[in-house]
Amino acid sequence: MGECELCGAVKVSVRNVRTGKTEVTACTKCIDRMNLMPKSEAPGLVQARQRTSRPMARPRKNDLMTRSEKDLADDFSQRIVNARKERNWSQQQLAKRMAETANIIKSAENGKRPTDSVIRKFERTLSIKLMVEHTPNETRQVRPGPSRGMTFGDYLNDTR
Repeated sequence: MGECELCGAVKVSVRNVRTGKTEVTACTKCIDRMNLMPKSEAPGLVQARQRTSRPMARPRKNDLMTRSEKDLADDFSQRIVNARKERNWSQQQLAKRMAETANIIKSAENGKRPTDSVIRKFERTLSIKLMVEHTPNETRQVRPGPSRGMTFGDYLNDTR
């Protein structure tokens, strides 16, 4: 029992039908009057849906305390330059070995953060560590802030 979206009849048996490109719920009177076809799927599609079952999704663990975070080292550009110079490679040679452009090498050596995939290529090609464990070096405490001052509502409450 439902409501027909075409004529507005309430508490009637309805079916899902297609009108043009739209799918609506319609009562049997409207289906007969407008010569609509009930929504149906191809038989092969129904069988395929029945055969394939979705695997159970495991809930992801987002425990912030146990997850180890890695951040890009503050001196990553210096590490890249030093490792490249140890091997006596030019920026173009390093770019060729990494299958990247020389501009990416130059911008990384100038301190612009590269993408994660380029960071992994730097680490692999130069045998260096650019990603370091993130350890918070400060402790944070929540303290009450300064008083908010008087609002218009406070003023009205005081006058009463």
